[in-house]
Amino acid sequence: MTTEAAPSDIQVIRPSKWRGIFTQETIATSVASFIVAIAVILPLMALVVNSFLVLDDMGFDTEWGLANYSEIFKGRIIRKAFLNTLFISSMCTVLATFFGVSLAWINARTNCPWREKLEPFNLVPFFLSPFVGAIAWHNLASPKVGLLNNWARSLFGIQGHLFNVDNIFGIIWVTGIFFTPLVYLFVIGSLRRMDPSLEDSARTTGAGLWRTTMSVTLPLVTPAILSGAIIVFVTSAGEFGVPFKLGSPYGYETLTTQIFTKAVGDDANHYLGAAMSMILGVITGLFIWIQQRIIAPRAYTTVTGKGFRPNVIDLGRWKWAAFAYNLGYVFVAVALPILCLVIVSLHPVWQGRVIPNDLTSINYQKVLFFWSPNSISAATNGIKNSFILASIGASIAMLLAIVISYMIHRTKGFGSRILDFLCVVPIGFPGIVLAMGVLVTYIKTPIYATLWILLLGYITRFFPYGQRNISSIMLAVSEELDQSSRMAGATWVTTLRRITIPLLKPGIFAGWVLLFVIFLRELSISIILYTAGTETLSVGVYYLSNFENEPLTAALSVAQTVVLLLCVVIFRKVAGKEALTA
Repeated sequence: MTTEAAPSDIQVIRPSKWRGIFTQETIATSVASFIVAIAVILPLMALVVNSFLVLDDMGFDTEWGLANYSEIFKGRIIRKAFLNTLFISSMCTVLATFFGVSLAWINARTNCPWREKLEPFNLVPFFLSPFVGAIAWHNLASPKVGLLNNWARSLFGIQGHLFNVDNIFGIIWVTGIFFTPLVYLFVIGSLRRMDPSLEDSARTTGAGLWRTTMSVTLPLVTPAILSGAIIVFVTSAGEFGVPFKLGSPYGYETLTTQIFTKAVGDDANHYLGAAMSMILGVITGLFIWIQQRIIAPRAYTTVTGKGFRPNVIDLGRWKWAAFAYNLGYVFVAVALPILCLVIVSLHPVWQGRVIPNDLTSINYQKVLFFWSPNSISAATNGIKNSFILASIGASIAMLLAIVISYMIHRTKGFGSRILDFLCVVPIGFPGIVLAMGVLVTYIKTPIYATLWILLLGYITRFFPYGQRNISSIMLAVSEELDQSSRMAGATWVTTLRRITIPLLKPGIFAGWVLLFVIFLRELSISIILYTAGTETLSVGVYYLSNFENEPLTAALSVAQTVVLLLCVVIFRKVAGKEALTA
């Protein structure tokens, strides 16, 4: 006789609902999302709160109020710095846009000789430090010790000086030529993807080269031009190194130099610095929002379904003028500054002219070799700390970028949209603004005065660059590959390790090298967050420029430039010749 179990005796095994929630994927993405949210939101909230705290007359206590903002517009120095910032940013935008658009048109659409050879050199200033560029141009074109001015005096008998970059126009010149690649990168891709039949139609109606370019070509790439121009405006407004070298010592202050003044020193007023940072952050954030939400979506359709090859415009004899123009930009933005730095670095004392009998390598011994008896610790510590921060920071940032990109483009929920927004926020704020936020947030914590606070500032500000690089590749990889792996029983980590990451490997390494370069040359964040012993390479250059002589400064600048140029070569090898310009 068979006894059947009562219904109440049957145990139905159901998968735990917690097991479905606490998966490898949800844990990893939740942790990464929490880190990003805390890293981005906390500093900005701290900036807002501290900007409304006002120091009393004794400088010991605070109260709530709007006095900090009132000081910005009533204080003569800060108000002038604010106006200088707007003027410099506007003129830099005009200069960089002119160079960027013209160079992009020459390289993408004309038969300029050797344009493929010159194109990588057009991008070199994108990777180099504008602060080092300002140091080079100071030694080239300052009134007294400028190499060009001394050559003009000796060769042509010119009295006084022919050039002077130690003023607001020098800031515009150096910043403009170093930020030209930002416009170039936006415009050249649009020009290469443009359907040439649109220009051919204009030419068949009798329009000449100039009229076709101005009435057809450039209007069609207007969204790209405006996007690049806005990025230049925002970046130049947040630039610290160039105005610090060429403007601040001569009475030309900007918001960034004033923020630095209020952030450091015995009389530092972090609350006023926070208010100035908020003003600068709101201005740049507004322009980034305009670029992201209004201009970028208005890209005109210039690529049709039919196949085509972009035509090359025959410039005739003017092709050599175009070649000379492109070569001239590379000369003044890359070759001439680097050559000047090398010349200056080989002199014990720089007097504005080459003295062959005085050439020496002693400056390199002092700034590169910590075992040298005459070594300068700010320089040698800076080299060591920068390589530590760049290697570790780039690795952490790319790890975050992979997880965050996966969550944004594979889960596609409401949380992914918020995360995507948080990844845009740091791009809209200058480094010195975020650095002020990090400073006021963590100044009373154990990580202050350590490399950890610098690492946090670097990753917060720049990990979106890696995330955007990974996202562009992930969008080209079909989701079916991940889904097939999961259906076959592979875990999320296994799928990521064996399917996703191998497919993303070129982009991951290219992004790592790009972040390594950015971290190695970074100044705006470092100058706010460093303390004795945590100097970085750029801070070392700043220290030598401020407290030592020009040859020592040039020697460390040359060392930094050589490392950055090597990274550029590696980046181009890994990412391909279409990197950044596609």
